[in-house]
Amino acid sequence: MSTLTIDEGFERGIRTQVHFDGDEQIVFQRTFDVEPHLKYAEQARQATEGQNWGEGRLVGHIPDAFLAPIMLIQDRREREKAIMTFLRENPAFVMFDKFLKA
Repeated sequence: MSTLTIDEGFERGIRTQVHFDGDEQIVFQRTFDVEPHLKYAEQARQATEGQNWGEGRLVGHIPDAFLAPIMLIQDRREREKAIMTFLRENPAFVMFDKFLKA
């Protein structure tokens, strides 16, 4: 049994590969590198350390791969709830420490 892989490359940080095996099975594999996003959030968190709440404060960063399904939620309250849930479950993406304590 031989396997053929087609690498479609990166688009918006997501790498797509298509694997074909000898049993007529096709597997789509998508991988996402979150490391640059985690570094961005960490730098912002360090820059806001010790600051107070203010107008227009960025409290978190959600990479496109995670944000896209959230943005499909039509109800504004449910969408905001999904954003808050994501940031609480993924504190490494929080950019303002006081957000987690609120």
